Amino acid sequence: MRSRTAVAALAGVALLLVGGCADGAEDAAPAAPSTQQEPGKHDMPPPVEVIADDPSAPVTLTIADESAPTDPVATDTAGVLLPPQDVGRLGWWADSSLPGSGAGSIVVTGHIDDVAQGDGFATRFADLSEGDEVALSLNDGSARKYRVDRLLSVGKDDDLPLDELNRLDGPETLVLVTCGGEFVGPPLGYADNDFVFASPLA
Repeated sequence: MRSRTAVAALAGVALLLVGGCADGAEDAAPAAPSTQQEPGKHDMPPPVEVIADDPSAPVTLTIADESAPTDPVATDTAGVLLPPQDVGRLGWWADSSLPGSGAGSIVVTGHIDDVAQGDGFATRFADLSEGDEVALSLNDGSARKYRVDRLLSVGKDDDLPLDELNRLDGPETLVLVTCGGEFVGPPLGYADNDFVFASPLA
């Protein structure tokens, strides 16, 4: 059985995209609401040990015939989930569920933009609607398809669906997470976090 970071690890999801969604290279590190640390004060995430060789690990996410490489990512010591710095890539939280496991939330995140790199792949999350399909290609060459059944936008000062994000039991659900709403500048970057929930197709 895979080890898992404590449930509190995703408490930082409220601000996990602060840096990458902010319009300024000086804001390149996310802030952790649980500890109120200042941006840039986080230890780097621990090495992701599980994953690279797991046959069920996602390696690509596809939306409307456009795909992005998907890397395993971890939380830092403050509990903040850090997406890949390359905004053209996405991150699968290595302590969340595996596609095809039949249970739990599969959390995939990414930056929507960066001052130097421009728009990120995760901008496509905002274009999804209920009924749209999303696919994950896995390390073993297979693919899993999901249908969007719920969209949620939550202000970064509001309550987050942490129980759903941290869930390892119950129905298998793909959860896409990125920033959204109005750009408000540092330290928040964008005002909201946007969530896309999708259920597996048979």
